[in-house]
Amino acid sequence: MIDPLQWYEYRVVLHVHSRYSDGSGSVPEILAAAQAAGVDVLWLTDHDTRAALADPGPGYYGHVLCLVGTEITPPTNHYLVFGDVPPIEPSQPFSEIIRHVASFGGAGFVAHPEDRGNRMARLPSYRWTDRAVDGFTGLEVRNHLSDWSREITGLARGLWAALHPYLGLEEARGDVLALWDTWGKTRRVVGIGGTDAHQARVGAFRIFPYRVSFRGIRTHLYTPRPLPRDWRAAEALLVDALKTGRASVVNAQAGSELGFRLWAERHGDRIEPMGSEIAYSPGWKLCGLAPVPVFWQLYHQGILQAEEPGTLFQWPLTAPGVWRVVLRRGRHRTAWIYSNPIYLR
Repeated sequence: MIDPLQWYEYRVVLHVHSRYSDGSGSVPEILAAAQAAGVDVLWLTDHDTRAALADPGPGYYGHVLCLVGTEITPPTNHYLVFGDVPPIEPSQPFSEIIRHVASFGGAGFVAHPEDRGNRMARLPSYRWTDRAVDGFTGLEVRNHLSDWSREITGLARGLWAALHPYLGLEEARGDVLALWDTWGKTRRVVGIGGTDAHQARVGAFRIFPYRVSFRGIRTHLYTPRPLPRDWRAAEALLVDALKTGRASVVNAQAGSELGFRLWAERHGDRIEPMGSEIAYSPGWKLCGLAPVPVFWQLYHQGILQAEEPGTLFQWPLTAPGVWRVVLRRGRHRTAWIYSNPIYLR
């Protein structure tokens, strides 16, 4: 059993593209941006390649741990892969891609599952279409580029969006949350947040510089012990956190503080961390801790059940199902943190 109050928490930027796919930055340039943004882990995911393993390679660079995953990119059904998993041809059936990642012990996430593209921004749709498959670790429930591009509804709005790179980050998309809640009714489905960083260039103008993207949507991962200096051992701890749902999706524009915790507790003698699947019985309550005063929202099966202000939260879990929280902060109650669920079966 992991005591959530003893977790170690890390700010992670993932879903990041370099010159090895369709990003414009070199790996050293991206690392510098990650260092400047104050993140702990940079996880590169170039399309269908792990070429960054040799440039300059995984490891610690200052305070930033650099790891190399990949994004498998068939025409639709993009799949984010974390762990020591060799790339697979994107022409393979999606079910085979998922099986391949699992066979190497990796964590795999359906990328931008409800992304419908944007003609105005010349962004094609990469929506998840093959929904008969299963076996994936989870879903990318927030994607900075997708959330931003949905705000472009015309020329004037497009110009406004180009000058406001955090537009659309105030709320997660309802269709993606509904998809996540629905899948979670049958098994653990882990939610993550990605930057989808490319640092596109139009002449000398950079759209979404990496340093900007890295201050938007992040995934915070929680481990039972500090990350070791051996990057392979550190990667294994982080992959385990991804697989088990010890993750929260954070809008860093609303705040970058560490200290959010969520767990279920019964009669003071049993504690289960965020991401746990628990056999339902009476007496469970959901407990939460925030590092600053927030407005808590509690959801059961995707339906709002309770709202409370404060730094501490407790609520009885009176029925089986998918239980998760959203933390809001500030005068406008901007959505700050989306927890992964606790599942009562």
